[in-house]
Amino acid sequence: MLRKLLFIGCVIAPALSFAQGSIKGQVQSESNEPLIGASIKVLAKPQGAITSIDGHFELDNVSKNDRLVVTYIGFEPDTVAPIFDREMLIILQESGAALEGVTIRARSESVVDEAPFLSILISEKELQKAACCNLSESFETNASVDVSYADAVTGTKMIQMMGLDGRYVLISREGIPNIRGLNSRQGMMFVPGTWIQSIDVGKGAGSVINGYESMSGQINVDLFKPESMDTWYLNGYLNSFGRIEINANHQIPISEKWSSGVLFHASNLSTEIDGNDDEFMDLPKARQLNFLNRYKYEGDRLMAQIGINLFMSDNAGGQKGFGFTSDLATSSMYGYEMDTRKAEVFGKLGMIYPEKPTQSWGLQYSLSYQDFNGGAGRRIYRGVEKTAYGNFIYQNILGSSFHQYKTGVSFLYDDFEETFDSNTPTGLDTAMYRTEQVPGLFFEYNFIPNERITLVGGARADFHNLFGTYFTPRVHARWEFVPKWTLRGSVGKGFRTPNALMENSSVWISARQLVFNAELMPEETWNMGLSVAGTLTIDDRPLSLVADYFYTDFINQLVYDRDVSSELLVINNLQSGSYANSFQIEASYPIADRFEAKAAYKHYQMMMTTNGILQQMPLQSQDRFFMNVAYATQYDKWKADMTLNWNGPMRIPNTSESPVEFQQPSESPDFFMLNAQISRGFRWGSIYLGGENILNFKQSNPIVDPENPFGSNFDASMTWGPIAGRVIYTGIRYKIN
Repeated sequence: MLRKLLFIGCVIAPALSFAQGSIKGQVQSESNEPLIGASIKVLAKPQGAITSIDGHFELDNVSKNDRLVVTYIGFEPDTVAPIFDREMLIILQESGAALEGVTIRARSESVVDEAPFLSILISEKELQKAACCNLSESFETNASVDVSYADAVTGTKMIQMMGLDGRYVLISREGIPNIRGLNSRQGMMFVPGTWIQSIDVGKGAGSVINGYESMSGQINVDLFKPESMDTWYLNGYLNSFGRIEINANHQIPISEKWSSGVLFHASNLSTEIDGNDDEFMDLPKARQLNFLNRYKYEGDRLMAQIGINLFMSDNAGGQKGFGFTSDLATSSMYGYEMDTRKAEVFGKLGMIYPEKPTQSWGLQYSLSYQDFNGGAGRRIYRGVEKTAYGNFIYQNILGSSFHQYKTGVSFLYDDFEETFDSNTPTGLDTAMYRTEQVPGLFFEYNFIPNERITLVGGARADFHNLFGTYFTPRVHARWEFVPKWTLRGSVGKGFRTPNALMENSSVWISARQLVFNAELMPEETWNMGLSVAGTLTIDDRPLSLVADYFYTDFINQLVYDRDVSSELLVINNLQSGSYANSFQIEASYPIADRFEAKAAYKHYQMMMTTNGILQQMPLQSQDRFFMNVAYATQYDKWKADMTLNWNGPMRIPNTSESPVEFQQPSESPDFFMLNAQISRGFRWGSIYLGGENILNFKQSNPIVDPENPFGSNFDASMTWGPIAGRVIYTGIRYKIN
């Protein structure tokens, strides 16, 4: 009898182990947020699934001995055993949160391993290494995005990616294009840093799903979500220039399916800073109010979000004494003024199909109104932009999860009304009053045969009412050729409509006359690049390396030529060559437990034809060096960070026709910028103390002929370095959960 039982057991046990069944589950982040589009594959078998809009998945024909490989962009992959008797809950950690064999802090910035293009994720922890008062200041500890200075009066900070101006980067908020049009120059200063949960920086042409305007890269900003944000988050900030900020985030639970969040920002700078004694304020007086309220609904099938953003900002700069109540048209002082108002409604709507978990659709939308009033000197500007945007996306698979696709339609409506001073050049007036209507359609295919290879091919066609059809093809490829080493390549086209006045608002702060020599045409580029990223183990610690090269070729470009004459800004469509080469190599290494260092070298060759000569773009460094070191005690009780940037010499526009006393050198000197911060953590939050431009480097005599601001030689737009000197700041972060 015993022998019979043993025989039956030997036969049945293997059969049971190979019995197959169905499993269901959900994939979430550590903050309990569903991960949409996560990949679940059965190891060494063809079947797989992708998660729906609420993070759910379902798989058939799974056996007890199978193992599930779960991956999602920006998160560490995981391998788990199937569970048949209940719904599975799989929690993924953000990339870099688990480094093998080393006890260090979770990496706060990392390359997204599963992304088909070079993508760097900047987490909340990385953002808190600096004060990060707004989005334009959120890249001080990041090597891929450079920050530059617009002029000596407006205080505007601009970004550059791969050496090119930030206007060639598609900047979106949670997938919806956000900083563009008339606010492309100053819009990054209107996103408070305390609202930002993470930033995804993608190099090269981005996905066709988000539009045709990604030419050199894409930056996607994720704000804090209603369902996962702190109950209360309060932040106060004060610096040595007299700038004060108050920020408040508040979660408002409504019901099991509804949640809401409120984000608030207020700031003020009313002191007059003149560190170089030229009687011009180094920074404008500024006051800002910013309010955002958003709601989220999570149903069994329907998911919805809606939000409203109301914003106002007033800036007053120029000669000392010019203030918020001064009148540009009548004041005897040379002033700068820009008052901005914005109202926006935005949201998302999506549907999932529990019986078909790989299938879902979503709609993104935004309606906004922006009003700009101001100018410089006697140049008075008024601009109004009305925008409507919609993007419908459908996703599914073709047979198996190895073949995934997204397709949909989009629509963009932009109405521009601009007025400038009486010297507005002929031809530019038609560009100042225009309405753009652009319906489009797109398709993107993802081939993911295994964890090592990803191939993405996409194309979109957009039908512009003013400029005809845009056809935008893009291809991205990823290959993990050996464990922990990944090669990526991309090629893609991009288009954008320039806004000549707002994109050159720094030139308003000068005596230069604007000359518009051509009809407004869209800018058009091809971008292609290669990157390699990997990890070496040195002394049982991971040395992370990233090297990338990108080439951008301009088919057409609106050229802003300051080399023709120091008295003119000549605006023309590209007549000859214009291109950019970008090379960057970056390394990061945990020198000791809780002590990390990273460094990067960047070389940019940005050539554009100005004054009939193909030459380096003005006021752009060809060579840059970046280094950041960070230390934290156990449990992050104390944290200290220091960032050093070296900026190489920059070409200065030709001024040989100016009077001798106003001529500028052909090249700027190189200079260093040093920032540092120390913070003390508590259970309720933290306090911090820091400094920017600690070496107190300042561009000497940034304004040409400041004694005669209404004269023919005045120019405050030849800025290549910082104007204000060292600034010390302190602040407090307080959380209630």
